[in-house]
Amino acid sequence: MPIDDWQFWLVSLLALLALGFVAKPLFPMKSRQARCGGCPSNKSDDDAQKKRASLTLDGKRIS
Repeated sequence: MPIDDWQFWLVSLLALLALGFVAKPLFPMKSRQARCGGCPSNKSDDDAQKKRASLTLDGKRIS
């Protein structure tokens, strides 16, 4: 392994940065707010209960 070559270190650094970029979405966020405004974690439980979809089967409403 050519550890004394500058190109080795440059490519290694780029590979680590790429790995971090790919692996970042796999880990949970530690911030309080969600990144997107429409995420359920950004809304209260009352808002989620107000917006319910009706369930239908063959065009007929099921309660």
